[in-house]
Amino acid sequence: MQNFFNLKANINQSKIAVSLILTTVLSIGSGLTLFSNAGAFADSINAEYNSLKNSEIKPVVIPKNQLPPPLDKDIVFREISSGGITGATYQTVLLKDGTLIRVRIGDANDSQRSVRRVSVEQVKKFEKLLHKPTIARFKNLSYPAPRGAADYITYTLTSKEGTFQYNDISQNGIPKNLQSVVSAWKQLKTTAMSL
Repeated sequence: MQNFFNLKANINQSKIAVSLILTTVLSIGSGLTLFSNAGAFADSINAEYNSLKNSEIKPVVIPKNQLPPPLDKDIVFREISSGGITGATYQTVLLKDGTLIRVRIGDANDSQRSVRRVSVEQVKKFEKLLHKPTIARFKNLSYPAPRGAADYITYTLTSKEGTFQYNDISQNGIPKNLQSVVSAWKQLKTTAMSL
């Protein structure tokens, strides 16, 4: 019987020793992660993001039930931006007469409405860019963010030619023809004058 108690004591001591060794190894391993230059999990996301900056992203088709409604007859272009840290959704529309209206979706008292104007010439120049045959081939395509990305803003752009979607993380990876539309749209918004 004495041998049984000695054996049991030795097994318990072995279990305690193994537990202490494993705890020490895990503590040292996690401590090394804390002293590295970047987070352990962010490295793969950062690597993927950096590789996307200069390469085209493979698009995916936007499901029909996720497409925004077609434009009304007086609307030339619409941008819906959503996400980011706040998760807010904004809609900006450009009318044929050069009026640029931005509203926050879900803002019951319409306190964030912004109305500005660009010239009719600027609208016509922008429409000409949108009607290029190379733009129509991107109809209903989305250029998604890399896996694991967070707090990015998704932009859904719609013209008479169709809708395409990208986000602020993958913007540099979309095709050059779409980049020219995005750039012209941003330029139009920044040059718009308040009413």
